Amino acid sequence: MEIKQLKYFVEVARREHLSEAALELNIAQSAISRQITLLEQELQVTLFNRQGRNIHLTSHGKALLTQATQILEQLDETVALFQQTNHKNARILNIGFEESYISQMITAIIQAFERQYDSIIVPHMMSSSEISEALYTGKIDIGLVEINTALQKNANLSLKPLFEETYHVYVPKDDVIALSINPPLTQLAETQLFTLKPLATTIESRLQHTLKLPIHIIGTKSLAHYLLKHHRGYVILPDYLSLENEVEALCDISLAHTELKRSFCVAFKKDNKKVDILNLSNLIHQLLSKVSTYH
Repeated sequence: MEIKQLKYFVEVARREHLSEAALELNIAQSAISRQITLLEQELQVTLFNRQGRNIHLTSHGKALLTQATQILEQLDETVALFQQTNHKNARILNIGFEESYISQMITAIIQAFERQYDSIIVPHMMSSSEISEALYTGKIDIGLVEINTALQKNANLSLKPLFEETYHVYVPKDDVIALSINPPLTQLAETQLFTLKPLATTIESRLQHTLKLPIHIIGTKSLAHYLLKHHRGYVILPDYLSLENEVEALCDISLAHTELKRSFCVAFKKDNKKVDILNLSNLIHQLLSKVSTYH
């Protein structure tokens, strides 16, 4: 039994006329007759009494009409439910973003976008590898992520460069390195380095080639100030983070001249059909692409 057979049957049963049903369904009368005959053969009953051009439901036909009507109504409700869900999902944009300057800006991005458009943004903080995977699988619609070779080689993705994130290091003001201009990373090699949050994998990897000691994550600015004050090491941070208090006792040295930098982009699938995907991408580019480093 096929859905189209039930549709043909219901239309003929309601009109009690094959040609009128064929006209309404925009198909040949012979095609309707053929499908109803197949339906009768499958059910092993007679559905219509035929008297010339007139046809009338049999008792079996009346019973099937009740069942078929319910089946088709349920089918319509199911289709409508999924169409409604798809329409709703088309207005939900999932963004994956890394811990970076973007995590400081994500609220502003959401507010600016949702003031202008009907779609809503659902943010997801992820690692770089998680964002790449989520883009491929469709878990997220847009990724705000560090550019890497795999993303650049993926012909299915659209990438828009945003900004370059650099790093800086805090040292005691009376430390010898405070007198250096554009110090090389090798000047940090034998000193204990601390950071507030885990460093990006690419940055940590570059530092590991230079440093002789592991980097310690300390979490709080107050602890960073204590360690610097007592000459226990240096504190390295991305440029969107800073140590605001007691800065007069510290020297803030930019590392923008070194290889410690990350380039970010906005990425999305070219075949993403969601209503506001391009509007969101353009807004993000407008808000973030003009910024190169942050202090």
